[in-house]
Amino acid sequence: MHEIILICGFAFIAFFVKGVVGAASAIVFNALLLVALAMGLGGGLTLADGLYWLAIADLFSSLLMWLAMRREVKPEPLTARLLLGMIPTVALFAFVLTRIDVLWLSLLLSLAIIGAGIWLAWRSNETPMPEPKVRRLAFPTGLLAGVLGGLFGMAGPVFFLLLHGAGGDPSVFRRRAVLVTVATNPVRLAALALAGALEVRHVEWFGYSAPGIIVAMALGAWLHRYVKPRPFRVVLGLLVALAGIGGLLRYAL
Repeated sequence: MHEIILICGFAFIAFFVKGVVGAASAIVFNALLLVALAMGLGGGLTLADGLYWLAIADLFSSLLMWLAMRREVKPEPLTARLLLGMIPTVALFAFVLTRIDVLWLSLLLSLAIIGAGIWLAWRSNETPMPEPKVRRLAFPTGLLAGVLGGLFGMAGPVFFLLLHGAGGDPSVFRRRAVLVTVATNPVRLAALALAGALEVRHVEWFGYSAPGIIVAMALGAWLHRYVKPRPFRVVLGLLVALAGIGGLLRYAL
């Protein structure tokens, strides 16, 4: 029961943030999970369990966003190149997740969380890159994003840099992000299932948390109009980075 309460609470916070800023649910959930484990509050919940549950929840939330925007989301050359690099590495590193030592996994996640927090806090609207450069970078960006996506469900900070650099209307950026996540999350979940990592309890936890995810995303989307995204991202990024540092301290002390 302790694990269910923990999952549902972290899920509500993480997907509320996704409703507000349109992303970062995996970053927030992983940061909360890392701190809970570092403080010995996880009960029977392990890091791997949290990441497996997150694969199911991320697929669910991305499908919800796709259903809401399905008439707007269309394939295009840039996202196709990005996905060409991202899909195979997501599958490969989702499989690696089921085989990697927990100590190394925790250390890698702590470092990834710190980097993601810094990215959230300090990223700004970049001057659009020249189109030929964006096209050249799409495939290698997809490869790198797939590593973090496969291991931790946290591809966003990597491929968002490319999509922001491509410029364009914010609505175009959002449509591209929805397409990328709805294409890669099923791959990650399928790879974990084929590796035999998913168990009945992960599905049960998702069943308990799904109503809260829906409410949290709806509440976040409603509050989006009243929240200034930049200050919100700065505070969130600093908190996430501190959570990553807290996770590292677990091994330093």
